[in-house]
Formats: sequence, structure tokens, C-alpha cells
Amino acid sequence: MNRNEHLLACLSEECGEIQQAVGKALRFGLDDGHPEKFTTNAQDIAKECQEVIAIIEMLESNGIIERTKTRKAIDEKKVKVLRYMAYAESRGTLTS
Repeated sequence: MNRNEHLLACLSEECGEIQQAVGKALRFGLDDGHPEKFTTNAQDIAKECQEVIAIIEMLESNGIIERTKTRKAIDEKKVKVLRYMAYAESRGTLTS
């Protein structure tokens, strides 16, 4: 395994950890947390997102992801999510 493959493995692992944290928040609430920890599910999600950002920055530094395209892609995704949220609201499946 080379450095790029290692970083990709790290990214995959961190994305899984975000998925797990979000699942717990959906089941138990954002303000809840594991009884043996001192963080909320919201704090755990934030931590895992920060760790993904760290790996993304390392991928950018290694030339795997082009930084110039990242901002445009982020802005386009936000527009798409908002469009589908509006559609879900119109269908009655999303409430404010």
C-alpha cells in the first residue's frame, strides 16, 4: 500500500465513523450521548467531520483531489441539497 492508498483507506474509515455518529443521533437525538462518554452525538458528528476534512486536506496536498475544483463542487452540492429539500417539503415528507 502506498501513501495515497493509505489516505484513501483513512478517508473510507472516517466516513464510516460519520455514518455511525449520524445513525446514533437519528436514533437517540443530537443532545444525547454514550453513557460512558462526555460528548453529545452532535459533538461526535462535528469531531468526525473535522477528521474527514483533515484527510481531505491531506489528499489535496498529495494531488489526489484538486483544490480548485473543491469549492465549486461544494457550492453545487449545497444548491442540489436545497433543491431536493424544497421538493421533499412540497411532497410533505420534510417538515421545518
